Amino acid sequence: MASDLNSILRKYVANLGKNEEAVVELTRNLRNWAVQNGEAVKERIETQIDEAAVRMGFAKSSELENLNARIVELENRLKSEKSEGSKKIAPVKAPKAKSAPKLKKSTSAKRTTTPKKKGAK
Repeated sequence: MASDLNSILRKYVANLGKNEEAVVELTRNLRNWAVQNGEAVKERIETQIDEAAVRMGFAKSSELENLNARIVELENRLKSEKSEGSKKIAPVKAPKAKSAPKLKKSTSAKRTTTPKKKGAK
């Protein structure tokens, strides 16, 4: 970029004294060069900012907008499922099957106690 500018300037400075058209052409070319390189610099800065934001864990505004839209969609879906669920008739419960008779525990089993630790109150 800088070498292009130097070559342009050298060429037109040499011809500067010859005629006025050279001055107009020089300014036009300088302006075009600045616009083209300005866009390149702008794109590079934006890219570096985006990369730094990603490294730091920041979200882009487009990502936030997508998340907000997804939240609204899920909330609407949840509301519609709740309203559909309240309109449904409660399902009929199946009768309970008879269970086997319970056996009584034998009372003849002795209870064992654990010895107390020394020093415990």
